[in-house]
Amino acid sequence: MNKCFCAISCAVALAAMMVACGNKDDVRQFDEVVERAETAAAKVVEADSAGLMELQDCILRAKAVQSEYVLLGDTVAADTFDACFRRYVTELNPQLAEEMF
Repeated sequence: MNKCFCAISCAVALAAMMVACGNKDDVRQFDEVVERAETAAAKVVEADSAGLMELQDCILRAKAVQSEYVLLGDTVAADTFDACFRRYVTELNPQLAEEMF
């Protein structure tokens, strides 16, 4: 159910981005942002069982990825990364998500 919600939410965000921009490069960028968010979230969830230091390191790395978009001035990508990251962590480990968010 959560995975379906995450996919639907990302699809809605993709559709909104396509309408707003109408550019294939923007769609590719959106796909990249979602993929990077999901990868970062998966690493955070995996690190949760490894220990606090590894978990903190993975969280910092995820925020560094998000910061790349902020530094480029792409707030849409930064917001998309954050939303997808949160949804994916919540989907994979609801208890960890409650503690983090």
